[in-house]
Amino acid sequence: MSLLTPLGGLPYPQPADAANIPQHLQSLAEAVDGRTVLRFADQASLTAKIPTPVAGMLAFLTTPKQFTYYNGTAWSVLAPAPAHAANTGAGTTTSTAYVEALTGSTATTVTFTAPPSGAVLVTVGARVSSSAATACYASANVKSGSTTVLAAADTRAALGTGTSALSASAQFQVTGLTVNTSYTATLAYKSGATTSTATFANRFVTVTPV
Repeated sequence: MSLLTPLGGLPYPQPADAANIPQHLQSLAEAVDGRTVLRFADQASLTAKIPTPVAGMLAFLTTPKQFTYYNGTAWSVLAPAPAHAANTGAGTTTSTAYVEALTGSTATTVTFTAPPSGAVLVTVGARVSSSAATACYASANVKSGSTTVLAAADTRAALGTGTSALSASAQFQVTGLTVNTSYTATLAYKSGATTSTATFANRFVTVTPV
């Protein structure tokens, strides 16, 4: 009857066991299999292959290129790091409703994975100015795929007023995210009046796990 190693619990045969080398090697290989760094295309592939994971399992997901581990309850990102996107180009808008596209520049989006807490801090910033003494707002839309889970809002916006360029930033917390799910945070902008042109340059959005 095989015994188990004291630390890893790996099986090894005893002198009295049947001399069946293939069977002993298979038992050892199966025991080691779940203790290595597993590799899968994505979270769906991992879940399908291991429906009943064991706490401590570690896997690498090709998409989105990250390590994940099973904490006994759910698969969680191993050492999640902040995600950041910056855009040094300048763009303008006269819209008084939040828009992601600026005239003369491209959108600024960062992709992140929800951490075990399901909460992140989103920081937005830009160098802003207006063609008149009105306000410029820079916030962010947080989405899961095409679904907006938290829309840009004045209470979550970097704000600048007047014709002189100034740097502004704001930070807000997003909670209730689905663990290990991919999200995006895209900068959104608006002008304080349709008669004023709001300009945004040196824009950035950073998402930090908490």
